Amino acid sequence: MSQTIGAARLQLGHRASVTKTEGIRSTTYHSHWRLYSLGLDRRPESGSVVLTTRCGHCGTQVRVEVDSDAAMAQKRSSRRTGGRLLVVLAVGLVVLACFLGANGAVPGIAGLFGLFGGFAVAGSAKTYLGASVARDQAAAVRNPHRIFAR
Repeated sequence: MSQTIGAARLQLGHRASVTKTEGIRSTTYHSHWRLYSLGLDRRPESGSVVLTTRCGHCGTQVRVEVDSDAAMAQKRSSRRTGGRLLVVLAVGLVVLACFLGANGAVPGIAGLFGLFGGFAVAGSAKTYLGASVARDQAAAVRNPHRIFAR
C-alpha cells in the first residue's frame, strides 16, 4: 500500500544555480535548490485544487496543483498498472523475437526498450507526490520550479 505525503511537507523548490563539473570523459550537472513552504495545512477532500503561491526566491507567481489523498492514490495506481502492462507487452515482443530468430531483431529491440520504459513508469508511481507545478504556465515559470517533500 502506498503511503500518503502530508500537505505540510510539500515545498516549492526554485533552482538557484547549476554547477557544471567536467571530467575526462563526462560532464556532470548538479542543481542547487532553494525550498519554500506552500503554506498548506491539509490536502483537499476530493479531486484536486490549483493554488497560486509566490516563489520566495524570484517572486514569480506559480500555480501548483495539489491532489486529494484519493486522487493521489488513483494516479499512483494508474501509473503502476500502466507500467506493468508495458512490461507484459515488452516481454511478449521479446518472446516473439526469439521465435522469429534472425528476423526478430526489430521486435526484440522494441521489447527491450519497452522493458526499461515499463519499469520506469511503474517505478515513478512510488515517487508521485500528489502535487505538481501546473502545466498551463509559461516555460519560464515551470522550468526553474519543482515540488519537493521534506
